[in-house]
This record gives sequence, structure tokens and C-alpha cells, in this order.
Amino acid sequence: MKRRILFLFLLLACLSIQAQKISVNKTDNFTKNQIVYTSYEKISSEPLIMGGQLGRNIWMCFGRENGLNMILMKWLTVDNRYVRKDSNVIFLDEEDNTHTFTVSDYASGRGVGTVGALGMDLWGIQLLLLGDLSAFENHTMKSVRIYTADGYFDFKIKNGASKKVMKAYNLFKKTIK
Repeated sequence: MKRRILFLFLLLACLSIQAQKISVNKTDNFTKNQIVYTSYEKISSEPLIMGGQLGRNIWMCFGRENGLNMILMKWLTVDNRYVRKDSNVIFLDEEDNTHTFTVSDYASGRGVGTVGALGMDLWGIQLLLLGDLSAFENHTMKSVRIYTADGYFDFKIKNGASKKVMKAYNLFKKTIK
């Protein structure tokens, strides 16, 4: 009985720990520039409904390549969506301040908007966002707005997810120094 309780406790502990980490940290052989990417953090999600998802799953990570600091955002859109280059993604923090990022590049297609195997057959978008990443250093983000050709979409960010993003940013900042 004690072993079962200990096993369940360890299992729950392993499932609840989602440590932010640096997934890539290397130097480009040609340019000698540092390449750094954090692990992806889920900032918005919706449960599975009748075998499908409603397009509210969003992940993001911080990256640095060729001297450029960026956010990579993956959005499992379920439907085919078009995001214009130079459109905006706006984060809203706990004090209702906005933090605007510009879409520098994007890709869309089946499986593009997911991290891992879940949703690989569904439509998604990956966005490369440029802007002041330090907005994530001390601010808890509570929502994000993504502009598309069909209008904008707002997503809530839970407090726990925002704290994970803040920790990921601080780890990123420490790594690129």
C-alpha cells in the first residue's frame, strides 16, 4: 500500500513538473553567433472536445539566432488561417498595459501549430515575432491578441502559464549574456 502511494506521489510530481529549459544553446560554425532557444511553454489551451480541438492551443518560446532576439509562437488553429507579415500580436499584462510584437515571418499548414504529436493532422501557424522581449521579465501576461486576415482572435493566459513564460524569459536572458 505504501509503495502504491509513493508511486502515485512520484508520478504526480513528475507530471506536474514542467521546468523551463534551454533546448538549444550552441554557436553557429559559420557566423560564430550564439543560437539559443528555450523550451516551448503552453500559454493557452482548450480541452479536447469530441476528438477535435477548437483552435485555442498556443505555445511560445524565446529564441536568439544571428544576433536577433525573437519569440516563436505556435497556434493550433484547426482551420486554415492566414497571418500577414508585419501584422501584430499584442500581449496584455496584469496592469492592462499592451506589449506589441510584429510578425516577421510565418508558416502555416497541417501540424505546424503544435508541439509534439497531438494535433499533427490539424491546421496550425508558426509565427516569428519581433519586439521588446523584456516585457516578459517582470509582467504577468493575462491575454494575447493575434491579428489574422479574418480579424483578430483573443486568448486568455492563465496566471500559472504566464509565470512559466516569465521564468523561461529570465532563463533565456541569463543564457544570452
